[in-house]
Amino acid sequence: MPFPRPCVPEILGASQLVVELGARRGLLRHRAGVRAVDGVEISIAEGETFGIVGESGCGKTTLARTLLGLQRESAGEVRLEGRVVSGLDPRAARRARDAIQYVHQDPGAALDPWWRVGATLAEGLAIHGVGDRAEQQARIAGMLRAVGLDAALADRYPHELSGGQQRRIGLARILLLRPKVVILDEPTAGLDLSVQAAVLRLLRDLRAQFGLTYVFISHDLSVVRRVCDRVAVMYLGRVVEEGSAATLFAEPRHPYTRALIAAAPHLDGRESGPSLPGDPPSLRAVPPGCRFHPRCAHAAPSCATSEPVREVAAADHAVACLRWRVLA
Repeated sequence: MPFPRPCVPEILGASQLVVELGARRGLLRHRAGVRAVDGVEISIAEGETFGIVGESGCGKTTLARTLLGLQRESAGEVRLEGRVVSGLDPRAARRARDAIQYVHQDPGAALDPWWRVGATLAEGLAIHGVGDRAEQQARIAGMLRAVGLDAALADRYPHELSGGQQRRIGLARILLLRPKVVILDEPTAGLDLSVQAAVLRLLRDLRAQFGLTYVFISHDLSVVRRVCDRVAVMYLGRVVEEGSAATLFAEPRHPYTRALIAAAPHLDGRESGPSLPGDPPSLRAVPPGCRFHPRCAHAAPSCATSEPVREVAAADHAVACLRWRVLA
């Protein structure tokens, strides 16, 4: 089960969440799919920044799309503000979860190149029936200022904006809909360090100004360490470790988490540790026992036969590893 959060209410959570992709069911033939998300348990507190990390293909984006309602869950439960919102088709799920919005990894690709920025921003307001044209324009101008842009940028086309400006437009676009939860998919990818810092400061300020909760998906562990309150580490569709960012980075318990942290670049010039050997196996050929054991330097024979379960390692820190006590 997810950690109880007695001081701050849960705003978004999932229990035993399963997402199967590629399954085909017919009268005479059934083709099994792959479990891109397999038994995930998370509980995100209102107002926090919750990080999701892991290698490409570990299920981060599929989990985010499922929480958003774009991908239907195969089993399990999704909760939003205390209400169960799972078990719906994608269109109904998006209506039930309109308090959740998503900022694309490539904001430029999400902007229509033939539309001026103002028209793109007004489209969302019009779809949701927000005000007349005058009210929409006033809200757009105010939101552009809130994300640190001149209101005159509403008359520009996407190709006339820098990468940092496009990210700010992407934020303005979803904040106009007044969400409560914002899913950020690699929000600093492809930006130089100075622009990254500006975007992260903006995210911090917007969270305070609008009372937002962030789900922060990133490969950049240095950024995750700096901005996230809690972090979940995913491997082959499962959360293998979760805890407060301070505890998880200071005392990682799972060998996979340790390897990710060791291999991450250091801004102070220190050399990174060795990369993980090999690539994650295919989801169609998930190893028995611990999914990480073929790549784990600390694996024991039991790791190939026994599946680890989630255990509490400390307050607000859980790990799914058979040998975490030995390695501590």
